[in-house]
Amino acid sequence: MNTNTRQAAYCRPDRAQYRIGEPVRLLLQPTPDFPEVTGLRLYNLHRLVPCAWSQTDGIIAIAPLEAGNYGVVLETGIGPLETAFDITASAKSGIRYGFLSDFSPEDGDTADVDWLCRLHVNTVQFYDWMYRHDKLIAPEDEYLDPIGRRTSLSVIRKKVEACRESGMRAFAYGAVYAATAETVAEHPDWAGYMLDGDPMVFADWLNYMNVAKNSGWSAHIISEFRSVVETLGFSGIHMDTYGFPKRLYSNTGEPIALEDAFLPLINAAQEEVRAVDAENGVIFNAVNDWPTETIAKGKQDAQYIEVWPPHDHYRDLYLLILKAKREAPEKPVILAAYDKPFSNAISDAEISGAEHAFCLTNAVILASGGTQLLHGEEECLLCDSYYVNHAKIRPSFCDTVVRYADFLVRYAPLLYDDKGYDVSMTAAGGINEDVVARAEGVRFSSDGQADTVWMLLRESKKRIAIHLVNLTGNDTLWNTAKNEPNMVRDIVFSLRLDVNVTGVYAASPDGASTGAVELAYQTKRSQYGRIQEFTLPQLNYYSVIWIEWE
Repeated sequence: MNTNTRQAAYCRPDRAQYRIGEPVRLLLQPTPDFPEVTGLRLYNLHRLVPCAWSQTDGIIAIAPLEAGNYGVVLETGIGPLETAFDITASAKSGIRYGFLSDFSPEDGDTADVDWLCRLHVNTVQFYDWMYRHDKLIAPEDEYLDPIGRRTSLSVIRKKVEACRESGMRAFAYGAVYAATAETVAEHPDWAGYMLDGDPMVFADWLNYMNVAKNSGWSAHIISEFRSVVETLGFSGIHMDTYGFPKRLYSNTGEPIALEDAFLPLINAAQEEVRAVDAENGVIFNAVNDWPTETIAKGKQDAQYIEVWPPHDHYRDLYLLILKAKREAPEKPVILAAYDKPFSNAISDAEISGAEHAFCLTNAVILASGGTQLLHGEEECLLCDSYYVNHAKIRPSFCDTVVRYADFLVRYAPLLYDDKGYDVSMTAAGGINEDVVARAEGVRFSSDGQADTVWMLLRESKKRIAIHLVNLTGNDTLWNTAKNEPNMVRDIVFSLRLDVNVTGVYAASPDGASTGAVELAYQTKRSQYGRIQEFTLPQLNYYSVIWIEWE
């Protein structure tokens, strides 16, 4: 095997997510030149999980397992190779959102779906696939989308099916209140108006429509959503909004508060798509955190927030996630936080700055308990609200992107699936001395200050997780190019827990392995009970430490 082939060798699950009882299979790439597999280790957090496995024709089959999140290490002739997978009872558990935006007649393969599967994306938004905003399915197979791009229903169906075969749900983009002038002319009573009676128009070419429950438009668009699911096999709808206006008027002058109108629209759409399949769902766009409080009570699958200024700082991302989780603890939180530094990055310095920004933003979102809508097409990232303007990452960065995706799945119980309480501001920093960190020449913060190591803490009954985001050498603006953080070495922790600790562990997506490392610790006594001390050898961008006790 030549060197290039060896560098390209990897394994990945054949599905983005497994249901309980489904066979778990790992695909070995490239086949048939994959190096010899001599062993397999399976982990749940730091715990080694006994399992039976077999290999046949480039596929590793793993015997049935309980629901949970797993890290995999394959021992091979060229060294260890890693991946991760999760097993859940429902497709709505641990939603990891991605996108596709190219459905041209020439786009006949499904390499983009394979890439998303490798990143464990289990829900895929088909962006701007539709014929018109108010008539979603085209009357013929090939057509021009609203912006004039050539699009094919056959290609859409093929990609929807590829998603289904890979354990992903395909969601169709659908704006909730956008329609053509022709529809308004035919149904003026469906439209939304300004106080002076003029129609409200978006970007000079789309009319805002009246989404109130008693409006004919609401019945129409919900019928379109159901038709898409029944006809094309989609598993749900991405219900998009534009963030403005907050208020409309009916054709009779009746005021319509959109924050009140959205909730029945969400619930009605959810009921319609679920009537086709119980695993179907909807995701609603609360642009810039509006109206998160109101729609949190809705039946949508997740709390989805498209992030815009003035949410400019890392701490803003943290606060958006924290608020959304408090409003609807049972729903996952997804931030559509577009990685602007990748847009038009050409020089090596510009691309490197964007890559550093990716790692830090991803780290903050994961440490805060959310996920990011980011991945799509083949080896691309979102950098713009018009998804067609995505950015291709360079090959040397692919391994980093994959490691962060593996880390997200492998350590979900410490990340977006952590049911513990956020104690960042009550256990560390200021007068708080429950968690104290020290390292030579380094400042620590509990609120994400510039040029510090940010500590985010979550505590449950038998575990505390310490998330460390390395902001040294950088400011706090999340959507600008960043410097590579200064390596921080030998961080000494003192934890005033007064419990019988059973182990201290650390993991990071930044090294060659995402595997957990056990940290040696000492227990000391004080007038306030037992204090545990341990040292984290190094911090690159992001690490998580968890301490477990009896």
